[in-house]
Amino acid sequence: MPEELIKAIAQGCGFRPRDFSLIWDGGHFDPSRSTHELVITTGDGRRSTAQISHSALSQRDTWKYVGEIEAAFRSLARRPHSRGS
Repeated sequence: MPEELIKAIAQGCGFRPRDFSLIWDGGHFDPSRSTHELVITTGDGRRSTAQISHSALSQRDTWKYVGEIEAAFRSLARRPHSRGS
């Protein structure tokens, strides 16, 4: 499982390792699934999900799922408040 890659993507989106947790396939990575579900949860309870094919993981085709993980983190990123609000 690509946890180091996920941490690097998270860092690029402004997250530190202690800012989020990862849950694969409902709590237990299931290698028999054709598509894995990665749930990313922030410390304040917000969640986002990335769907990753098992073939991409097993063949280490990171380019096939990097965008999915990055989109999940970007959806969780806090938007900056505008000045004066």
